[in-house]
Amino acid sequence: MDTLTNILRLVIQTLGWILALLVLATPLWFLVAALGTKLGFWGYEFGLDWMTLETGPKLVLACAVVGVLMGLLLIAYRFSARRWFGVVSLPILALVIAGGGYAGRYVYDGLTASRPYVLDVTTDAAEPPHFTAAYASRRGNAQRSLDYDPSFAAAQAEHYPHLTSLIIGQDASSAFREALLYARDNGWRIGTASDSAGMFEAGAEGLMYGFRDDISVRVRELEDGRTRIDIRSLARQPVHDLGRNARRVERFLAVMGGEADAG
Repeated sequence: MDTLTNILRLVIQTLGWILALLVLATPLWFLVAALGTKLGFWGYEFGLDWMTLETGPKLVLACAVVGVLMGLLLIAYRFSARRWFGVVSLPILALVIAGGGYAGRYVYDGLTASRPYVLDVTTDAAEPPHFTAAYASRRGNAQRSLDYDPSFAAAQAEHYPHLTSLIIGQDASSAFREALLYARDNGWRIGTASDSAGMFEAGAEGLMYGFRDDISVRVRELEDGRTRIDIRSLARQPVHDLGRNARRVERFLAVMGGEADAG
């Protein structure tokens, strides 16, 4: 029995160091993947595809397997030596981290499956708000063209039929100022803005991974004195936006139409 107990102690001690390393490294791995992509140390192909979606699940699985194994050995040692040895809470923490990892992947896969792949959302597919050459040059080495891809129009019409041009009774000049104020209040980085042309363009960046979107807003006065507002929001990288751009357009239209508060 003493031999078995000593072997269990040695194995538990070894697994304890391995599990402690996994418990520390696994959350840090996902954090580094997201922040490294956001800060531009590497592209989304490395940070999201390889680090997060390909290698990340392997670390999560290792946490789960080693955590379960160490937990079983701790219980075996408890019955063999009639006392505990090692950090009993470590396997529980490992399983919590593994559970969080699997839950996050489940949510991500569910969102990508349930939401349409529409990376370029506009309220006017026939004549989408455009971007200036100056904005395109400042945009730098982006992944996707600023030219409107009409292949997204059918999917948008099917899944987001309510995202159409907004007609309001407000005059165009004041509507333009309100739209610009909304953009600034929501952290959009304003590029070109022209009251006389009734348009401005901006960029927005996500918190995690720093995925960037390009936004163009157009405000036109109609012949009857009313104002027509159009917006276009597109993902810069060819990665499923999980409906991010559609939600941005929806919120903008709701606020400009007086259906919601800017905050």
